[in-house]
Amino acid sequence: MPRPHPRTALALTALLAAGFTATPAQAAPAATVQAWFSSESRTAGYEPKNANWYTSPATGLAGTPYQLSKQADITTTAAGGTATITVDTTQKFQTILGVGSSLEESTIFNLSRMSAAGRDAALRALVDPVNGAGFNVARITFGTSDFTSHDFYTYDDGAADPSLSRFSIQRDLDYRIIDTLKQARSINPNLKLFASAWSAPPWMKTSNNIIGGSLLSQYIPTLATYYRKAIQAYAAQGIPLYGLTLQNEPLFEPADYPGMLVSAAQEKQLAAALRTELTNNGLGATKIWAFDHNFSEGSSYAAGVGSANIDGFAFHDYAGDPSAMATVKAAFPDKDVLMTERSVWGTAGADRIVQYFRNQSTLYEGWVSMLDQNRSPERWSGSPDPTMLVQSASSPDTFWKLPDYNMVAQFSKFVQPGAKRVASSAGSNVAFVNPDNSLVTVVVNQGTANQTVTLRAGSRQFTSTLPAKTTGTYVWAGAGDAGAAPGRTGAIVGYGGKCIDVAGALSQNGTAVQLYTCNGTNAQSWTVGSDGTVRALGKCLDVAGAQAVNGTKAQIYDCNGTAAQQWTAGADGTLRSLGKCLDATGPSSADGTKLQIWDCFAGANQRWTLPG
Repeated sequence: MPRPHPRTALALTALLAAGFTATPAQAAPAATVQAWFSSESRTAGYEPKNANWYTSPATGLAGTPYQLSKQADITTTAAGGTATITVDTTQKFQTILGVGSSLEESTIFNLSRMSAAGRDAALRALVDPVNGAGFNVARITFGTSDFTSHDFYTYDDGAADPSLSRFSIQRDLDYRIIDTLKQARSINPNLKLFASAWSAPPWMKTSNNIIGGSLLSQYIPTLATYYRKAIQAYAAQGIPLYGLTLQNEPLFEPADYPGMLVSAAQEKQLAAALRTELTNNGLGATKIWAFDHNFSEGSSYAAGVGSANIDGFAFHDYAGDPSAMATVKAAFPDKDVLMTERSVWGTAGADRIVQYFRNQSTLYEGWVSMLDQNRSPERWSGSPDPTMLVQSASSPDTFWKLPDYNMVAQFSKFVQPGAKRVASSAGSNVAFVNPDNSLVTVVVNQGTANQTVTLRAGSRQFTSTLPAKTTGTYVWAGAGDAGAAPGRTGAIVGYGGKCIDVAGALSQNGTAVQLYTCNGTNAQSWTVGSDGTVRALGKCLDVAGAQAVNGTKAQIYDCNGTAAQQWTAGADGTLRSLGKCLDATGPSSADGTKLQIWDCFAGANQRWTLPG
């Protein structure tokens, strides 16, 4: 469990400059918005990730003012003035699979130390949708990971066994993994489980050891059968698996715990073999997710795996930026991207979850749900940071729900499976429309001062004061069809009196944006939204590949709420995104002159007149 890198706080400010004030739409009836807050501890020495959370959790919790705390209901008013956050429910993006945390063997071992009542209470804290966090997706391991109380194992250890005659999940039964998963699913029947293996059986590897080594390509078909048999074995125990990743962290070879190197080319072959195994055995609905590693290598690995036989690409967050998920999604638009491993701490962690979803992830999955006060059990090479639940070392039925549990619950308890993410102003916020048509917006204040937030959807808005170092969730019943963010529509005129034009009036993703003689067509009709987008032909003005590099082309692309589609109008007439200015190449005003981003200097070829 490598440590996460720090993230710069994102301000709770709309990106559009003065002059973009929206005209209120036709009034809608007043509505009630429910609000819940969770904060970091105010007690010195109990900052996020501080080791004191293991030593004396109760002390830190005593100084935590908001712990998934219900606030007074808020009544909406007619839209007017300036909104901090504008939500556009007409711009819909990915469908949410869920939010959850792992039920790996360390957590299950600690649960097994509890009495029946204690274990029920801890599991309910995690997965109960009414009285707990409502986690609806849990990751399990095929065989052992680094977080275990036992010796490392797979389901077929020993000498080479190509026929898998020794295959058995008996140790999962012996270690109460199966029983615990059954109990979790009895509390939340909608709980989905997906699996990851840290290593294939040693005889399938170059090292002939559960630690280190690469997958031997000759055993790819055998490994596919091994996975299929594991899925069937769990099903035989009454535990259906929703999906699996092909290999945990396939580009990492740990020195002292299970791991296995698997190339992208090998995963491509493994996906094909596994898809055949699953289809031929009535398991065709099982999801197959490739990669399952860091953002920094995601694009190149995904390109090597390709799109055949998989349902998506899984990511971890120990190197790189969440925008890598949006990049892979753009390359493979019919595949999901999923955040399958990352623990979070404090409001910085809550913001990180916001960024996962804003970059198209359908899932947030934490890693390791409960260690005890001795940071036990685990066999990882590092020193684990606090888990969301911490168990008493002396009284196993006693456990504490740390602020980080609450931060994740601000999402999991209110964002329903099947929700659609919808567009919202750039910043530390993310919005969803639930299947019941409620609008859920999560807003994170990482600052040290209270922040006043005005949130607008359609013709209504409300204002709330979000305390310092606090995450707020706002649930607005019936607002899922509130409508589009108000904006101004018309031509955008630039260099030489020419209009910004979508080349060929084509609405395909990646179509270039150019200068052209103004002609009043739809290809030159742009809506400048108060959500930071600039839209034409049902697409958003976009910086190709989200590359903040001089010369990167401007294009249209499916609206996805990322920073590459957020534009700020400067007082000098510039239009800015990713710290660069929209620029006519050349400079030239000839018809067909392509637009790009470039260092801002406010020249004539970087100045634009927006719709009035």
